[in-house]
Amino acid sequence: MKRRDQAIKKEVGVHSTLTSENPQLRFARITRAKLLLLAVVMSGLWYLAAPSLMTLEEQLLWEKVRAAQTHLSQWQREEGNAATQESDPWSCGLIGVEWSSITTTLGDLASKRTACNPAWAVQFKRWFDELGLQPGDPVAIYSSASFPGLLLNSIAAAESMELDLQLLVSLGASTWGANQPYRPWPVLAAELRRSGFIHKRADYYTLGGGAELGHGMAPEGEALLRVAAHEAGVELLAADDLKGMIARKTQLMEAYQPRLLVSIGGSHANLGDDPDVLKLSTGRVPATDIDLAGNGLIAAAMRDNIPVIHMLNIRSLSSMAGIPYDNEPRKRAPARVSKWWSGIGVALFLVAMFSHRRWRLEPGAE
Repeated sequence: MKRRDQAIKKEVGVHSTLTSENPQLRFARITRAKLLLLAVVMSGLWYLAAPSLMTLEEQLLWEKVRAAQTHLSQWQREEGNAATQESDPWSCGLIGVEWSSITTTLGDLASKRTACNPAWAVQFKRWFDELGLQPGDPVAIYSSASFPGLLLNSIAAAESMELDLQLLVSLGASTWGANQPYRPWPVLAAELRRSGFIHKRADYYTLGGGAELGHGMAPEGEALLRVAAHEAGVELLAADDLKGMIARKTQLMEAYQPRLLVSIGGSHANLGDDPDVLKLSTGRVPATDIDLAGNGLIAAAMRDNIPVIHMLNIRSLSSMAGIPYDNEPRKRAPARVSKWWSGIGVALFLVAMFSHRRWRLEPGAE
C-alpha cells in the first residue's frame, strides 16, 4: 500500500507540474511567434525602404563626373590655381576662393563641397526618369555659377540621357563657387568640353549679381566676366532692370518649350524679388506650390505647367535626397528613406511593445 500511495503521489505531482507549466509554455510560444512575426514584417519594411543600388548606367555616370573633377583638380594644380587642401580636400576641382572681384554674395563652403558629390548626377538622372524624359526631349538648365558642382552634375546627367539642353548660366558666383577671377565658369566649362567630359556649350550668359546685370559687383570683376563671355562666343544677355531680365529669360524659355526647368542656385531673375519664393520647396517642386513661386522665371515656368527642379539650400536637399552632407564622395547611390516607411516601422514597434503580455506576481505569491 505504501508503495502504491507513493506511486500515486508521484503521478499526481508530475501531472500537477505539467499543468502548472502549460501557461508558461503557451506564453513562451505566443511570445516567440509574435516576435518572429514582427521580425519578418520589419525585415520586409527594411527591404522595401532600403536604397536601391546603382544601375550600370548610373555607375558609369558617377565615374564620369568623378573623373571630370579629378581632371579639373589636376589641371588647376598645373596652372597654379588649385584650391587649398583645406577648402577642397577631395580634389573636386570646382571649389573657388573665399572672395574675389567676381564674387556676388556669401556662400557656404560645406554646401559647395556637397554640391560636387557625383551622387547628384545620379539623382538628376533619377528625377529625369521619374518625369518620363526620353532622348531628344528639351530640358532647360538655368543656373548660377555659385554651384559649379551641381552644374557639372546636371549637364552630365542630361547628356547621359541624350536630352536636348538649353543652358543659361549667370556668371557671378557666391563665395567658394566658380569665383576665381581668371577661372570663371566659361573657362572651367571650356576645359571640361576640351577633355570630353561634357559637350554642351552655354546658349546664353548673364553677368549675375543684382538683377543679373552685375549690380553690386566690382567694376573689374564685371569687365573680366564680359571678356570671358566674349572669348567663349556666348551671348551675354542685357536688360534695363530685374523685371526686364525676368522677361528676357522667360521669353527664351517659353520659345524653347522645355519639358523641364532645372533652376540651380539663387540667380536673381530665376527667383524674382518676392520674398515668398524663399518658402518654395526644393528638389522637385510640387505643382501645388505655385503660390510660393514668387515672380521670377520659376513662377513663369509653373504657370506654364512646366515641371521645376529647384536646387537651393543644399543642406536640406542633401537630407531629402540621402546624399551625405560635406563628406568625401563615395560610389553609392542616393540613400533616401521615406518618412512613411520609418513611421510604419515605429508604429509597429510601439504596437508590439504595448500589446506584449508580461509576467505579473499574484498577490500573496512568494
